[in-house]
Amino acid sequence: MLYAIHCLDHANALSIRLENYDAHREYLNATETDIVLAGPVTADDRSTPIGSVMIISVNSQEEAAHFNQGDPFYRLNIWDKASIRIQPFIKRRGWSEET
Repeated sequence: MLYAIHCLDHANALSIRLENYDAHREYLNATETDIVLAGPVTADDRSTPIGSVMIISVNSQEEAAHFNQGDPFYRLNIWDKASIRIQPFIKRRGWSEET
């Protein structure tokens, strides 16, 4: 089942985010969780990251939460935990398996 994970950063977290970006990427690259889509949410300037969105394929919302809680951005409190939303996601159109 697909789950969407939407996380917004704490205000003024940009420098901590950038300092820990490599650890975040290493976590995503090393996980056995099937990441269908992932990337930053940006400010209106379309370049400054202010959060993250991920679509993952797991068996339960609890498994999605466990995956998210292992991310360095979560553990280092870069994401505002009150902003995190993990919800079932239905793919209607967009990417394909070949992309």
